[in-house]
Amino acid sequence: MNSIFAMTTIKRSNQYTGYALDSFFKNTSLDNNDEFFLIDNDGCELNDYFLNEKVKVIKNQKPKNIAQNINQMIDKSIDKKKNLVFLNNDIIFTKNWFESFKSNSNEVLIPTNNQIFQYQSDCKNLTLTATMSLKDFNNNYILLDKISEQHKKKFQLHKKGQGLLMPFFCFQIPYEILKSVGKFDENFNHGGEDVDYRIRCVKKGYKVNFLIDSYLLHFHGKSSWDGGETKEETKNRDSSYIEVFLKKWGEEMTQIFILRKEFTNILEKYKAHESFKKGDFDQVIKKIIS
Repeated sequence: MNSIFAMTTIKRSNQYTGYALDSFFKNTSLDNNDEFFLIDNDGCELNDYFLNEKVKVIKNQKPKNIAQNINQMIDKSIDKKKNLVFLNNDIIFTKNWFESFKSNSNEVLIPTNNQIFQYQSDCKNLTLTATMSLKDFNNNYILLDKISEQHKKKFQLHKKGQGLLMPFFCFQIPYEILKSVGKFDENFNHGGEDVDYRIRCVKKGYKVNFLIDSYLLHFHGKSSWDGGETKEETKNRDSSYIEVFLKKWGEEMTQIFILRKEFTNILEKYKAHESFKKGDFDQVIKKIIS
């Protein structure tokens, strides 16, 4: 099935978008009927990539939150009966990163990145840490591709896994899941919307997995706390989405999947400790919300 690829750019992190687009089109094999949309959220300077004939630009009349931007792409995907692949703009895509996604159509998939696996190139000119800048990367595309290839060799092809924290920095949702689970909850304001959607997928019987043999560089936080957001803004944003999540899913789910600390007693209460140890977080979710 064909896909709609979509990316949002905002003024705060717009300097990263050109790098993301260049590496995407260089390293992604697209089918004839795939489409790519770039959402200009708040009146960005789009420069050369505005003129790219492969990119269809959507200019929001007023800024939208993450869930709202995803939802306008969900509408298009359902209307055109296509999968949705939504991408952060602070990413460097590696060679053939998307190939493993094409043979997986019944679950939500997320590639791995430098927040999960940290590496250093053999020549030590590129060190991949959890949070990076363009200066840290220094246009070391060749070294990044070598790291990605070495990473793939460590794992079985199409190997999947889960984590307690699974940020939707880049994700594929198949058309059938979009129809079944629906849109993202727009009450979440730049945080928690991905955790909420993961739980809703599990409730419907769909898995959310990392596709471990796909590896990207994610600069991390460039559209929020590391992109010029003040400490007070970060605190208020965190409080806002935590409050929404708490009202929707309760204290126990909030403690485990949002605060992510001091929850051993909750696991024991629901006899979910073994599932947690095995990394079967779908089962943990099912036991608590059943």
